[in-house]
Amino acid sequence: MTILLPDTYYNWPGGAWGLGTVVGLPCDGDVSSLFGATDMDLHAEGHNGTDIAAGQGTPILAPCDMLITDVFSMDVVSTDPLFQQIKDLFGNSVWATIGDDWRVMFAHMSEAPSVFEGQSVAVGEVLGYVGSTGQSTGPHLHWVLGPIANRWLGRANGNVEVLDYCDAQKPLEFAPTGSGRIVEDKHAVALKALQDARAAIDRATAAMY
Repeated sequence: MTILLPDTYYNWPGGAWGLGTVVGLPCDGDVSSLFGATDMDLHAEGHNGTDIAAGQGTPILAPCDMLITDVFSMDVVSTDPLFQQIKDLFGNSVWATIGDDWRVMFAHMSEAPSVFEGQSVAVGEVLGYVGSTGQSTGPHLHWVLGPIANRWLGRANGNVEVLDYCDAQKPLEFAPTGSGRIVEDKHAVALKALQDARAAIDRATAAMY
């Protein structure tokens, strides 16, 4: 599996929804909805990204070096219907490219993003703050990863589960002998194999678009 975001750690299982937790960048939080989920009306056609629940105002930090391509602010008035549609859906949001192959989006920020279009940002720089603008049921980061050719990261156009490209941490447990020997959780091994397979399928699908 490609580790595209090495400073982001996905821990399974756990979190308030049992979907795991994210530690590191872009922010710490519980995973509240996975890519492809149909867990609510807003996701009826399949969730196009991953949601990380975090407190209002939590800083969102760049998980890697990126080039900012688009910034949408609720404070800016525009008659462009596409601009308005994106704001209605994602609220204050930042869109960027990672290298030559990937496009990423961070949405529902609490206020106008802290970056500007054309800016190169380094890992750890503040992009904005967790909020609930746009179509959102509560403060969270909506995080989307897809192929660079998918300009607005629409669903069914090669998007992938961003967590598959993080440094997945396998759950570990101590052996009951008290020896301190660490034994891998069998569920974690199976999950890792499934994630690897899904990531391979995602990459193959992305190459078709």
